[in-house]
Formats: sequence, C-alpha cells, structure tokens
Amino acid sequence: MTQMTKEYYWIVVCKNHLFHNRQNRSTGHIILLGETDEITNRPPLQAEFAVQCDDCGRTYNYQPGDVLRFETDPPASFVPHPLFC
Repeated sequence: MTQMTKEYYWIVVCKNHLFHNRQNRSTGHIILLGETDEITNRPPLQAEFAVQCDDCGRTYNYQPGDVLRFETDPPASFVPHPLFC
C-alpha cells in the first residue's frame, strides 16, 4: 500500500460563506495558492490581490494577512496563483 505524504500550501479561505457553508461549516472552502514547506515565511505581498475560487467561481480580494499555511494531500492537478509561482 502506497502512502501519500502530505504537502504544505499557501491558502486563503473563500469568502463566499453562503455557498460553502452547505459543504463545510467548520473551516470553509480552502483555495490553494502555491506550494511551500513547513518553515518558509509568508511571501512578501504588498497589496491586496484577487483570487477566483475553484469551486464556486466567485472572485474576491484578499489581504496579505489572509494567506495561511495549510498541510493537505497533494491535489491531482494544481495550477498556482501567479503571485505564488
């Protein structure tokens, strides 16, 4: 049995709570932005930036402080946000 290792990603939580609360009330919908590791500092973002949700399709602006590190299984396919390439 092959065990997948979890990986770290920079993420934001989608602001479309009305749509996503039906699916996951505890954390909301996580949007992956870019790969990272467990020790790298948050990228030095200077201004708010727009992110389109891969689930609901809505686009919202996020502040640099909204970016969090999250450990998860690697997705089957992943395209990083341009600011996190």
